Amino acid sequence: MSDDREAVKAFARGMTSPPARRVLVTEDDPALRRLLATAIRRGGVELQTAVDGEEALNRLVEREWLVLVLDMMMPKVSGWDVIGWLAKHPERKPKTVIVVSAADRALLKKLDPSVVNAIIFKPLDVFQLAAYVKSACDLHHQDRRRKRLVSEAHAVE
Repeated sequence: MSDDREAVKAFARGMTSPPARRVLVTEDDPALRRLLATAIRRGGVELQTAVDGEEALNRLVEREWLVLVLDMMMPKVSGWDVIGWLAKHPERKPKTVIVVSAADRALLKKLDPSVVNAIIFKPLDVFQLAAYVKSACDLHHQDRRRKRLVSEAHAVE
């Protein structure tokens, strides 16, 4: 029974804590996944990876993420399925969703703009993607800091 309570507490912490600088990279190609993770991790983020859409969905349910880097063409559950799930569960959507894919450009441009913030076409510049992820994290951090300073200023008045 205490294991169940601990699991519930851990789940609640993941749901209520701010996403900080948490980044989830979902890519089925092991070499590219490692390369992306190495480049993005240099930006000082808490990074986890998922090997397919099914694992990504599990991680999206478990906790909040600031950035999701998502491949579209994956086994089991595709990136298209993950995007569809996020559209139905906007409370679980990371602040920034970056699609990385070699899929048809016309199809990718039809993705739901309320879910997808950016599309990067393969082949890609890994360091450019890492810089984009770092910028997304930095902007969110600055926005949270600004909101905190504004609320503190109102409390002093």
